[in-house]
Amino acid sequence: MAFELKMTVAAHDIDTNCFATPTSVIKYMMETVDRNMLSCGPTYQELMAKGLSFVVSRSAVEVLRPIKEYEELTVSTWATDSKNVSFPRSYVIKSGDETVAKGLSIWALIDTNNGKLVRGSEFSVDSYGLGEEIELSFSHRFKLPSDLSLELCGEKLIRYSDVDRNFHMNNTKYFDMLFDFIPDREKIYMSSCIVNYIGEAPLGSTLNIHMSKPEIGENGEACYYFKTEIDGKPNIQAKVGVRYII
Repeated sequence: MAFELKMTVAAHDIDTNCFATPTSVIKYMMETVDRNMLSCGPTYQELMAKGLSFVVSRSAVEVLRPIKEYEELTVSTWATDSKNVSFPRSYVIKSGDETVAKGLSIWALIDTNNGKLVRGSEFSVDSYGLGEEIELSFSHRFKLPSDLSLELCGEKLIRYSDVDRNFHMNNTKYFDMLFDFIPDREKIYMSSCIVNYIGEAPLGSTLNIHMSKPEIGENGEACYYFKTEIDGKPNIQAKVGVRYII
């Protein structure tokens, strides 16, 4: 049973083409999870009081077409029974009857008292509503090819406006940050993105951002690989697919 939330693409969610930015799209999904937890329980705060915290380890998003300013959206999310220590979450964004984006995120549940991972057999997600894991048109798993050349393309200082309640860069902020480094930004839209979250980016730290040259797929999508580091330690790895606006 999916949990649904109605949203409107606001003027502050868009880019110069009046399309929802990559970070806006993932925010719609993450906000729906938060409202699902708030409505059905246990909430994030209730879990924290018990010494438990969900941490996202991977996000994969597929955008089927650009989402336009003022579009009325229905965002759905549901949980899937845990696979060992992984807790999958699925998402669908619709405009009317049309599916405009899909997503999948993989979460870990941490015991904050000892830092250990909680297994699915030890925690039930039934109250959030269950369903089958969504299928994307690509695998949500990826590794950076060992022979891939990535060059330093920039850096980012993590400021107060970037962080969440844990004083680390919010997972949704990475999408716009990566997209801004891709050429012809005003002529393209993000059609897919996979982010593997490896390490945290604390307030005041500096990310070194490395990017590959594009690979053009058979479907015409151009894919860029990224990795970010803090003092030589891995932060994220990502694969971003883009298409030209027609």
